[in-house]
Amino acid sequence: MDKIEMAKYIPQKTLYCGECPWRTHITDIYLNKEEKNCPFNDNCEDNHICWTTAQTYCRTRVYRCEYLDYTDWNEDSLLWDEVKECGISDE
Repeated sequence: MDKIEMAKYIPQKTLYCGECPWRTHITDIYLNKEEKNCPFNDNCEDNHICWTTAQTYCRTRVYRCEYLDYTDWNEDSLLWDEVKECGISDE
C-alpha cells in the first residue's frame, strides 16, 4: 500500500496516534539496574524502591510507524507516548 492509501486510515482531527493502524508496539527493552544503565540507579537510596513504581521503572518502549517507515528503539520520538508525528489528518 502506498502512502496516499495509508494516509486515509490515519485518525482525523487528533494529535494522538493510539488508534492509528500504522503504529505498532514491537517490544520493551528492560534496563538492568545492576549494570548501571538505568537512570534511576543514582536516585535509589534503598534498592527496595528501585523498579517498584512507574517513576523508578527502567524500560524503553519500542514502537514502529509503518507510515513514516521509522522504528523508535530509544524513545527518541513521541511514538511511545502515542503522539502523532506524521502531521497527517491534524486539525
